[in-house]
Amino acid sequence: MAAIGLVVEGIYDEAALTALIRKCATSEVDVICRPCGNAIELMRQFPSFLESFRQVNQGHPVDNAIVIRDADHKDPHELISRMEARIIGRIYPFSRHLLVIVQELEAWLLADEEALASITGRRQRRIETPEALNDPKARLDKILSDVNIAYTSEIARKIATEVRIEVLSAQCPSFRRFQFAITNS
Repeated sequence: MAAIGLVVEGIYDEAALTALIRKCATSEVDVICRPCGNAIELMRQFPSFLESFRQVNQGHPVDNAIVIRDADHKDPHELISRMEARIIGRIYPFSRHLLVIVQELEAWLLADEEALASITGRRQRRIETPEALNDPKARLDKILSDVNIAYTSEIARKIATEVRIEVLSAQCPSFRRFQFAITNS
């Protein structure tokens, strides 16, 4: 079984992105996740987590490592450049991908109205460009609170489990880079 090392900001990301990895993978995968708590801590800690992925898979390296953070209204290319600068010159025995979600994970969770409807029990309108939303987390929270559902990491996982990959891929360009990282390691 392939092993993927995943470094994320927090527990919502861990829950949803682990589910999305399993949906995108062409075979069964073991996801070894390292949540950091927030974007600042991710930027500080991810190099050491990448180093730990050299031996975390029963004494062997993972097959693929993905570091993923939210853009939070910052330039994704600049963020990736800053991440690359933190590990310049390091060679890993696995594929590694540094990715940025525009603007935040919740944009991806809003991309598929049918996945949202399956969680809320209410028909949802499609959001044509979820990555263009100013505050996708507030929008998702409103949709859920309207039906008395609290936004938790478990709800994030459930939405990710229900999402149709082809819809998410069509709606969110930053997701396509994530999908590529999973399928082309």
